[in-house]
Order: sequence, then structure tokens, then C-alpha cells
Amino acid sequence: MNAIMTRLGQDHERLRRVLNLLEELLDRFHEGEEPDYELMDELLEYMDSYADIVHHPTEDLIFQRLIDKGVEPSESFTIPMRQHTGLSQLAKQFRESLRGILSEEVLLREDVEAAGRALVGNQRGHLIQEEREAFPLAIEHLTEDDWAEIEAAAPVIEDPLFGAPDPQRFKVLYRQLIEQAQH
Repeated sequence: MNAIMTRLGQDHERLRRVLNLLEELLDRFHEGEEPDYELMDELLEYMDSYADIVHHPTEDLIFQRLIDKGVEPSESFTIPMRQHTGLSQLAKQFRESLRGILSEEVLLREDVEAAGRALVGNQRGHLIQEEREAFPLAIEHLTEDDWAEIEAAAPVIEDPLFGAPDPQRFKVLYRQLIEQAQH
């Protein structure tokens, strides 16, 4: 497998870890506990800063190349490309809800939880769709030249949490993931 697909696969696994942690925090929130809002905010910041700036744009380059080559079914690529924008919006809405809680706005817990669960559910479905449909078609139909052009055009930023960790920027999230790995 080529380097881009290897990285995207690693990104998906890492995102699943982040989603699992977010779901765990939402479960606590559902039970009436006050979750670690700083941790939740860092989770969403990571998703914004890496997924939206590096991961999704790289996938979009791959999907656009497949569309340009006429690979069918084209919905396998157009749907996840549209979802990238929607996922970003869901994350922003959930983050605004969390910030509203912190600034003592009156918000229904059910609404805040529903926004978080929508983000987790949609993100998981999105990952599955890409892995089952889009990625196999990319591996099958893209040539070495295609991959080289995609790699040259793709954003290059090291993963700020798993690649070249920035423990100052994501100190709470980084610490939580380290603790989970030790158990």
C-alpha cells in the first residue's frame, strides 16, 4: 500500500481512539456527571486542526482524482466529500454548545448530548463508508503517477497529537490518551 493510504488508515485508527474517548465523556454527561470540558474542547480542536486541515483535504484530492478518471460509482467519492463539510459543521456546533455551558448559558443537557452523539455517529459512519467503498476503489484505480501527484498537492502537517505531539496545545487530551495506552 502506498504512503498516503497508510497514513489515512493510521489517521482513521487515531480518530477512532478520539471518538471513543469523546463517547465515553458523553456517557458520563448522560449520567449527569460534569465531564472534563477542557478535554472535550481539546478533542474538538484536534479534529478541527488536523482532520479539517490535512486529513480531509488529502482524501478530497484522492476522491476528485477518481471522479476525474470516471471511476464508478462516483457517489462513493462525492458523498464523503460533501460529508467532510458537514462533519466540520457538526464539530463546530457541538463545540459552541460546550462553550455555551462554560459561559453559563442556559442549554438543555439533552440538546448538548444530542449534538455530541450526532458528531460521533456521523463521523463513525463516514469512516466506515470511506474504508469499505472509497479507499478500495482508490487502491484499485489510481496509478503510481496519480499517487505522486496527489502526494505533491496534499497538505503536509505532522499530526499534532499522534505524530509530533504538541503536549502544550493538547495537554489534557495527550495525558488522557497516554493513560489509556498504559491500561
